[in-house]
Amino acid sequence: MKNNKKVLIIDDDEELCEEMSEILSDEGYLVFTENDGLQGYLKAQYNRYDVLLLDLKLPGMKGYDVLKNLKEKSSIMKIIVLTGRPLNNKFLPDEITDEFGEEKILKMADAVINKPFNINFVLSMIKNFTYQRI
Repeated sequence: MKNNKKVLIIDDDEELCEEMSEILSDEGYLVFTENDGLQGYLKAQYNRYDVLLLDLKLPGMKGYDVLKNLKEKSSIMKIIVLTGRPLNNKFLPDEITDEFGEEKILKMADAVINKPFNINFVLSMIKNFTYQRI
């Protein structure tokens, strides 16, 4: 059952990309993956995707920079950040946010989810985001 909604996954964890791609494809999404931040950014910039699943720690270009640059260009694509960094009740620890302004950048995301994550939760979020854009 295809729904023609496109999801881009930018994560350097190839196994995670494969698993998410398989799960989302089974749900009817057209899925594209990239393991390099810069290459993923270029894909996102020059193609239309409904949802982007974005890791923060990437080779080529940091996920923070991918997020910031895409959102500053008024991207209508929904961006879900998937991070292994402990976020707790705040986006990031003060010593990191004060130096790099990463908390402000993360607030540009439509959602921020810690790894490991519940796949059903992520799926429901993607469905909600793509349903809104019919």
